Amino acid sequence: LLEQCQPTVMFMLPATLTTLIRDHDVVPEDFSSVRLCISGGDKVSHELEHEFIELAGFLIDETYGMTEIGLAMLNPPLGENRVGSLGKLGPGYEASIRDETGQEVPDDSEGRLWIRSPANMSGYWNNREASAETIVDGWLDSGDIMRVDSDGYYWFCGRKKQIIVHDGSNICPQEVEEALEEHESVESAGVIGVHDLVHGENVRAYVMLRKGVKRPTSAELIAFARERVGYKAPEDIVFLDDMPLNATGKTDRVALKQLAMRSGGRQPESDASSNVTG
Repeated sequence: LLEQCQPTVMFMLPATLTTLIRDHDVVPEDFSSVRLCISGGDKVSHELEHEFIELAGFLIDETYGMTEIGLAMLNPPLGENRVGSLGKLGPGYEASIRDETGQEVPDDSEGRLWIRSPANMSGYWNNREASAETIVDGWLDSGDIMRVDSDGYYWFCGRKKQIIVHDGSNICPQEVEEALEEHESVESAGVIGVHDLVHGENVRAYVMLRKGVKRPTSAELIAFARERVGYKAPEDIVFLDDMPLNATGKTDRVALKQLAMRSGGRQPESDASSNVTG
């Protein structure tokens, strides 16, 4: 299709782009016409970014948007592309990153993203209660946890409802997933919180390995993650033959939660017993 249509701009979900690169025997010549690749809807992993650069010779431009606000952020195609960042605010957009009390947080501190722009929705159809909860004084609560650096680049940290609270500390699943996916044997990772009477929630990682690789042990992967994210590393690992995805191609954490519930929240007894098919 690339050879036939000769596209100059690609706009793809990370999962779709990964499939294109890994499952269709593409070569650098296939991307000869492409000048810009924009990806949104989920996090672009460092590994995917590296694989794309090897083929196309330039970086993926990550973007951020929602149905409620339109396209709010983009790594500037003509400016500095900071790998892992969602880029800067688009024209007409204002952003406020706030703590749980509604106060703005300093640069490089995590908080909930509020957005104001002429593109914001006026409300949810026939749902005044949801509209009132989401829009306050013209600002829309995105439900996403982000931080912004001193140069105005925004960094996605996770969804508020997906945050894991372990011993009173907030842990972003995505940060742990990215750490695990840096391992050469890991194809993809999905991280959730599992209820624990002592700690509140424990961090559990579901991992799908690359085909044909030497299988690491759970302990090896946990140690690998701990070197990168410290106390946020998972307490246990469950290996999956297939990672469940939702309709938009993202890791389906709801399905992983259901899988954990079916196991009663029990930790895997061993590496051999944790090879579960999603």
